[in-house]
Amino acid sequence: MKKILVIDDDRDICFLLNRFLSGRGYEVIEMYAGKKALDWLDAHQPALVMCDYRLGDMDALEMLASIKHKYSDLPVIIITGYSDMRTAVRVMKMGAYDYITKPLLPDEIIHTIQQAIEHHVNHPARPAA
Repeated sequence: MKKILVIDDDRDICFLLNRFLSGRGYEVIEMYAGKKALDWLDAHQPALVMCDYRLGDMDALEMLASIKHKYSDLPVIIITGYSDMRTAVRVMKMGAYDYITKPLLPDEIIHTIQQAIEHHVNHPARPAA
């Protein structure tokens, strides 16, 4: 069973994603703060991270930079309630696999997760030189 780490300070979003993804065979770990999620990542290896753009203790840019610094090949999907092309381009350049806007559409979520995990398996990052 593939693990997905969901990071969002909105517990309702975490609950809904957990329920939806668990029903499709994923193990979902919910975190409500960026720093706790980074600590959790030090001891665990999920197949994918879904992170809200705005967290209480940090934003997705900080989270993404920290994750990519330590775990460069871990796919990260940024979710947000704010659709902004400049932000989307920025997070993609920083290494996010995708940028999804709320409201979250079930088919889009599953398709994006499946693609991200498949891409990660078929194209692992090369170790830093």
